Amino acid sequence: MKRGIFCVSLTVLLVMNRVTAQSPDAEANAVEPANWAGLWVAQRNFGVELDGPLTLQQTPAGWIAQVQGERTIANRQPTDDGSVNWSFSFFDLGRFEGRQTSHEGPIVGHWTQPAANVYYHPFATPVTLKPKGSQTFDGILAPTREGYSLSIPLIAEDKANPQSPRRYRTFLRNPERNTGVYFRIETAVIADHEIRFSNSAGEVIGVGQIIDPGERFTLSHRGVIFEFTRASRQTADGFYPRRWPKPIQHLLRPVETGDGWSTALPGETGLKAAPIIAFLNALAAFEPQQLREPYLHSLLVAHQGKLVIEEYFHGHHREMPHDSRSSGKTVVSALLGMAIYQGIIADVDQPAYPFFGGVQAFANPDNRKQRLTLRHLVTMTPGLACNDDDDDSPGNENTMQEQDAQPDWYQYALNLPMRHEPGAVGYYCTAGINLVGGAISSAAGFSLARFFQESFAIPLQVPHYRLNLSPNQRVYMGGGIQLRPRDFLKLGQLFLNEGVWNGTRLLSKHWVSESAAAHASLGSEDNYGFGWWRQTFDVDGRAIKTYFASGNGGQMLFVVPELDLTVMINAGNYSDGRTRGALRDQIMTQAVLPSAMK
Repeated sequence: MKRGIFCVSLTVLLVMNRVTAQSPDAEANAVEPANWAGLWVAQRNFGVELDGPLTLQQTPAGWIAQVQGERTIANRQPTDDGSVNWSFSFFDLGRFEGRQTSHEGPIVGHWTQPAANVYYHPFATPVTLKPKGSQTFDGILAPTREGYSLSIPLIAEDKANPQSPRRYRTFLRNPERNTGVYFRIETAVIADHEIRFSNSAGEVIGVGQIIDPGERFTLSHRGVIFEFTRASRQTADGFYPRRWPKPIQHLLRPVETGDGWSTALPGETGLKAAPIIAFLNALAAFEPQQLREPYLHSLLVAHQGKLVIEEYFHGHHREMPHDSRSSGKTVVSALLGMAIYQGIIADVDQPAYPFFGGVQAFANPDNRKQRLTLRHLVTMTPGLACNDDDDDSPGNENTMQEQDAQPDWYQYALNLPMRHEPGAVGYYCTAGINLVGGAISSAAGFSLARFFQESFAIPLQVPHYRLNLSPNQRVYMGGGIQLRPRDFLKLGQLFLNEGVWNGTRLLSKHWVSESAAAHASLGSEDNYGFGWWRQTFDVDGRAIKTYFASGNGGQMLFVVPELDLTVMINAGNYSDGRTRGALRDQIMTQAVLPSAMK
C-alpha cells in the first residue's frame, strides 16, 4: 500500500567538524561548545491495546472470552456442514472470528485490530484456540505492533564566520519506510537552544529543542515529540547493518525450526559460498553516509530445495514479519491458482463482474466490462481507468485509498469507467488485481482471510502473518501482507517445484508455467505474467532467466529454474527505485547467481 505512514522512531547521526578562525585572546576566553558529534537515537513505539494469553471458557452464563482480565461474551454458531463458527469483540479494541471443524478440534481464525497510528489501516492476525478439556480453549493473541524507525546522518560544513550559527548538511533516512524521501531535510543549524532542520529551499520543517547540551534534545515531528540521546553502533541496530562488522569466514547453516524447511550449508548443495561471503562482509562493514544508499533487511537463498542462506540486517530477525508491499500481489495470483486447482473457480478466463453481482450493479455501464476476466485482472490488462502511474487516473491506488466516500474498494474499482478494451493495454493497476481476492472470496462463499489461512498458510506451514485490510475489513490484496522472509520464500519454492510443497500439490503444473509466461508489457516488452515479473540477468556472458515478485522498498522473491534456486530479498529503500534496483542487481549478479553457476 502507498498510504502515508506515521513516524514513531528517529535516529540522528551528527558529524560535526567545526573550523573557525579566532584570535588567541578570543580563543582563551571562549566557552568550549558542547560536543554534538556522534549517533543520536529517539524511540517511540505505539503498542497494542490487547495481547497475550486468550482464554475461552464455558460458564453458566454462556461462553466467555478473556484477555488481560477483560471479559466478553462469545457467540457460538453451529453451521449446516457440522462446523461451528465463533466470534467475539472487545468493545472497539478488536474482534475475533474463527471456525471449529470438529467437536474436539481447535478453533482457527483471525483477530482483527483497528487502524492505529503507524499503518492507518486495520490488520488481521492468525489465532488458534486449542481445547483444554471440554469447557476451555487457550491461545495467544499477538496482534500487529506499531513500530517505526528513522535515521538522519548530518554532515558538517566548514564555517568561516565563528559568530554565525553552526550549520550542517543533513538528510533523514528511514530503513523501514524511507520517510526521508518525503520529509527531506538537507540542513541542520544549532543556535542557542534549538536545532533547526531545513529543506533545500531553506524552509524550516523540523525544530529540535536542546534539553542538555551535547546530551539530549527533542524534536517535534508530525505532532509528536521525540527525545534524542546518544547511542553507539552496538545500540543502534536500525541504523547500521550490523552491530559488529567483523568479517565472517564461514556461513552458518540456517536453523531448522519445524516450519517445513530443510536446511544445509551452501557447500552441501554445491552452492559456492565465497561470492556471498564477500557481499555479506562488505555490507556488514557499511557506514551509512547519504539518503540514497541500500538498506538490506534480509537475504535468504534456497538451493536444490534446501534453505542454505539466511541473513538479517538492521535489527531484523527470523521471527519478524516483513511488509511485502506490492510483492503481495503475487500472493493473490497464487491464491487464484489454488482456487482453480481446488475447483472453486473454473478457470482464469471467467468474467470478473459476475463474482460481484454483475455489470448492472455498478456505475459507468460499458459493454467492455462484460468481457473483463480474471485473466485481465491478474495480468494488469483490465482496461479500467486505474493506472497507478497516472496521478490523474481515477483508479490510481493513492486516489482510491485517500478518498473516504467509498470504503468498499471492490465497489470503488468496479465503478470505474473503462479506458481500453480488456487485454489490449498493460499498465500498473493495483485496484484491479485487488479484485481477484474478492472473486476468490465470492466463489468460496467465505472470507478471503479464511481462504488464505486454509489454502496458503496452513499447507505452507506459515504460522505468523499479518493481513492488512481495507476500511470495510476485507483483506487487501493490492500489497502489504506481512510475512516472515522464510515463509515468503516458500512461495518461490512452491513454484520452483511446479506447484508442490513438501509432497503436497497446491497448484497445477499448468498454472505455474502460465504464471511465469509473458502475458503483458508493463514498461518493457513481455515482462509480466500472472502477478510475476520476468527478468533475464547477464552473468559472465550467460543469460539467466528469472521470474520474481516485486514490491516497493526492495521486496523481491526470485525463482531461477535453471539453477534450482529461489531468493528472498527484503529492503527499506521505499520510493527509491534507483537504489533498490542497484541493490537487486548487485545481489543477483555479483553474489547469488555466480554462487550457483558451474
